[in-house]
Amino acid sequence: MIKDYYKILGLERTASGSEIHKRYKELVKVYHPDMNKNPEALEKFLRISEAFRVLGNLESRLDYSLILFEQDMIKEEARRIYKIRQKKKIK
Repeated sequence: MIKDYYKILGLERTASGSEIHKRYKELVKVYHPDMNKNPEALEKFLRISEAFRVLGNLESRLDYSLILFEQDMIKEEARRIYKIRQKKKIK
């Protein structure tokens, strides 16, 4: 399963580039290791930074969006097949 970078940043998939940038800055202020001494903050900061590296660049965001779309299509197809098999078992 691919990481959901939008969820990590607390954004919708339809967020604009400026929304992504703004949210990243907000989260960095909270979780940067120099500002937050909680041991879990560093891990959160690293996840936030990774998410921004992907979503903050238009080309990598487009690639990532294609991967998410394909993943969503595979999940939907798996659900459809599961429902068909369940109906066959009931009969």
